[in-house]
Amino acid sequence: MKHNGNGMPGEDLTVAGYLIAQLEAWGVKRIYGVIGDANLRFLDELSRSSAIRYIACRHEGAAALMASAEAKLTGRIGVCLATSGPGAANLVNGLADAAMDYAGVLAITGQVETSKHGTRTKQFVNQQLLMQALTDQSRELVSGQALPELLHGLLVQALLHGKAAHLSVAKDVWEQKLTGLPIPYGSYLHQPLLTPREALEKAVEELSRAAKPVLYVGSGAGQVKEEVLSLAELLEAAVITTLPARPLFPNDHPRYAGGLGQAGSEAATVLLRESDLILMLGATWWPDDYVPTQARLIQIDRSPANLAVGHPLLHGIVGDLADCLPELLAMVRRLPQADRAAWVRRTAGVTAEWNSQLLMEAARETHPLSPQMIMREIADAAPPNAVIAVDTGDHTIWFNRIYQAKRDQTVLVSGRWRTLGFALPAAIAAKLAQPERPVLAIAGDGGSIQTMMEFLTAVEHKLPLTVLILNNASYAMEANRMKKAGLAPLGSSIRNPDFPKLAEACGGAGERTDSLTGLREALQKASSSPVPFLIEVITAPEMAPHTKL
Repeated sequence: MKHNGNGMPGEDLTVAGYLIAQLEAWGVKRIYGVIGDANLRFLDELSRSSAIRYIACRHEGAAALMASAEAKLTGRIGVCLATSGPGAANLVNGLADAAMDYAGVLAITGQVETSKHGTRTKQFVNQQLLMQALTDQSRELVSGQALPELLHGLLVQALLHGKAAHLSVAKDVWEQKLTGLPIPYGSYLHQPLLTPREALEKAVEELSRAAKPVLYVGSGAGQVKEEVLSLAELLEAAVITTLPARPLFPNDHPRYAGGLGQAGSEAATVLLRESDLILMLGATWWPDDYVPTQARLIQIDRSPANLAVGHPLLHGIVGDLADCLPELLAMVRRLPQADRAAWVRRTAGVTAEWNSQLLMEAARETHPLSPQMIMREIADAAPPNAVIAVDTGDHTIWFNRIYQAKRDQTVLVSGRWRTLGFALPAAIAAKLAQPERPVLAIAGDGGSIQTMMEFLTAVEHKLPLTVLILNNASYAMEANRMKKAGLAPLGSSIRNPDFPKLAEACGGAGERTDSLTGLREALQKASSSPVPFLIEVITAPEMAPHTKL
């Protein structure tokens, strides 16, 4: 890549060079991908970048999951790379995760030569049609001169709107020259939303009058966790969180009622149904079976499209919580509050009863270990600043039910797409993006096998992370639902490999245990291991509460 005298890229850049320079200008640190015939020119150019690190993955789907997880963790753009045809198709699962969870990801794919578009040549597929269901913008570059405008639009979509965006580049276009300089990232792109004061005043009046308030907190409130705590204490409100938002509120606080839904707490369901006003902060999850059918609800979200989705709304406020929640809190402080003594007693009683039930469940030592006890031990062992990547499966329910999160932890999940195999790629991305933090992946045996070969990626990049696999030899959630419905459990059993030996074959370390002592010892070893460490825990096949087909 050539540069002019002032250190900025010159005007003789190729498409590949310009694309990399533009990503550098926007602060991209990593690209996750798989090499292929149609992206070789791009990779050659990327090899000369000192600002962007290329992470060679074993599967494009895992590369896209890594990009999605990095975007969720950091708020920056995640970038993934694939070749034409099957490479692009393999990205789809990870891009769906990003799209469903509003994680800003840019997917870059190679494409066959422009002269062969629309023919039956090998690996040709109309990639824009392929990506249409997942991306707000999927663009094909057919002329290098179009790249500056086209790429800037894709980056804005990804970073500002949390969208999955896609760019395909034909093999013969990578080396085209273009004039013009990369468009720098501008802080003006993140100007705060100016929420009308009258919208906040209406909400404050309702909150101050409410006798049984509940705060329902989602991951969108990540920047205002101290304000959420202050507001909850001022309003004497019960607090409920989504799964990824668990660390945003002290889990041992007397007003904390747990998560929402089957993977949440029964206390949360009870208190929501008794509440006379719910304040929804940065959350979009509203499961019909666990929420009141008629709720008086105030919702604050930076996206108007998220307001009143699947639920009634008393007041909807468009605003950035980082700006409007401190103002709302100050306004609430100036008003007299309703008498909530009865609600405080009710909340305390319901949450205390729930916590006693959890303690009893987690203390029941079985052989093999129950998932409840395993989650308790993980919670006790996880460092206070850990990133916890949780896969999808039966263990997800037990995690949200039992795990007591610490305030400086981060929980990463495949929220709405709920793909198997999320945890390990997400843990890899987390350790690369924030290497100073301990990282733990929690997966079931069914999910872990989907992306297990990315353990090699973790070894290759010398990432000291912990992978914990709960092995109950089945797709337990599906098996239990079939059992409840009287169906034959065909396909629910799993024949697993020896996971620790697989970890060792990849160059890492691993242990298997079926006892409490063994689990504690393995967690201790993992915490000081210089290489990726896998713990396989033989797990009792417990059926989660409220299981149904």
